[in-house]
Amino acid sequence: MSKHRKGKVIGLLAIILLVCVSAGCSGKIDKDTASDNPIDRAFSEDIENASATAEIRYVAHAYVAAWEAEWNHLFEELSKQYQFEEDKNILKEYKKRYEAFVEAGSMLEWTDWTDTSVAPGKDRPYGTGTIGASLMEEAVLYRNQVLYLIDKYYSDSDMYKYGEYTYLYSGKGAEFDKAL
Repeated sequence: MSKHRKGKVIGLLAIILLVCVSAGCSGKIDKDTASDNPIDRAFSEDIENASATAEIRYVAHAYVAAWEAEWNHLFEELSKQYQFEEDKNILKEYKKRYEAFVEAGSMLEWTDWTDTSVAPGKDRPYGTGTIGASLMEEAVLYRNQVLYLIDKYYSDSDMYKYGEYTYLYSGKGAEFDKAL
């Protein structure tokens, strides 16, 4: 690996770490900004009212699907800002590494809901909320990064030239009535 390429990779890793810390990748939803985007507006009541394990899993699955789709849409929009393939490759690498981070965060949440006194494997018991918690962690990590990148590159400031971001999402949340 060339010195220049190694420097880019190290720089990319440093940026991901910095972004994760500054974007608050703690897995908590910032309730103050929930109405600032169509996904949180659509899901706020669903998240608040889901109580049975099956409902929580259903909402979590729909919520992560919405944020993952928005994540992919955002990167399609960001890639339009670059004309050279090398620049687009940096963006693709950033996306790939963040997705690996999301997967690791989901696995950490899954582990937190397991009986860690039992060795990892198929016989390790886990709680009924494990799947929902793991999916919600993925959703929140995607959400935090999407909102951070939108704020960074699509803000109203004259410093950012990408214009106004248009959300892909236009749904109505979990839509329990369609699930029945």
